[in-house]
Amino acid sequence: MEAKEIMTRDVATVTPEASVREAAGIMTEKRVSGVPVVAANGRLVGVLTASDLLHRVETGTEKKQSWFAKFVSNPDQMARQYTKSHGLKVHEVMSRHVISVREDAGLSEVADVLDTNKLKRVPVVRGGSLVGIISRGDLVRVLSQVSVGTPVVNSDDATLQRNIMEQIRKQPWLDSAYLNISVKDGIVEAWGTVPSVDQRNALRVLIEEFAGVARIEDHLKAGGQNMTAGWV
Repeated sequence: MEAKEIMTRDVATVTPEASVREAAGIMTEKRVSGVPVVAANGRLVGVLTASDLLHRVETGTEKKQSWFAKFVSNPDQMARQYTKSHGLKVHEVMSRHVISVREDAGLSEVADVLDTNKLKRVPVVRGGSLVGIISRGDLVRVLSQVSVGTPVVNSDDATLQRNIMEQIRKQPWLDSAYLNISVKDGIVEAWGTVPSVDQRNALRVLIEEFAGVARIEDHLKAGGQNMTAGWV
C-alpha cells in the first residue's frame, strides 16, 4: 500500500504571507497542531506547528534569557529567537526544513519517517507540490481495516510445526537451538529457554500469527542461566 492510498487530500494550509494570528485561528478551528505552508504555485515551502507558536510575546510566553545566556549566546541565534517570538507573518516564524514523503512511498517508509523524526503527521508531495498529508492516526485506521496476522493455511499439525520453526529460525532475536515446538490438534507446546521475558512474549506473538493455532501451552523459561539446547 502506498501513501497516496491513505493520505488525506483535503488539507488545511496557510500561505507564507498569512498572519500568525490567522494561522493560529485555522489551527484552532481545524483542531490540528500544525499546517503546511504552501506558496501560490502549490509548492510546499514550510510547516507551521504549535511549537513554532509556543513562545510568543503576545501571550507572555516569550523566552527570557539570563544575563549569562545573553553574554554567551550567538547573536544570530538570539536574532532568530526574537523573530520567532515577534514575527507577524507565517514565513517569519515557520519551520523551513520540511520533512515529507512522496505519494508513491510505501507505508513502511511513512511509518519510519513519522517515528524517526517524532512527527505527528507528514506532508505528501508530488514534484515538490503538496498533494496530501498522513498522520499517525491514518496508519492506525488502516490497521483497523485489514486482517491482522499471517494468513497461513496449514493442512496438518506437522506442516504447522514446520512453518513455525522456519519462522523462528528467521528471527535475529531468537536462538532456535534452545527451543522445541510440538503441535497436536492445533495445540502448540513451546518448550525451552529464552534470555528474557521480552523474547518470550515476542515468541508467543510469532506463534499466534499462524492460522490453525488453537492455543499455546507455554512451558518456556525466561532468563535461565543453564541453557541446554532443545530439539529443532
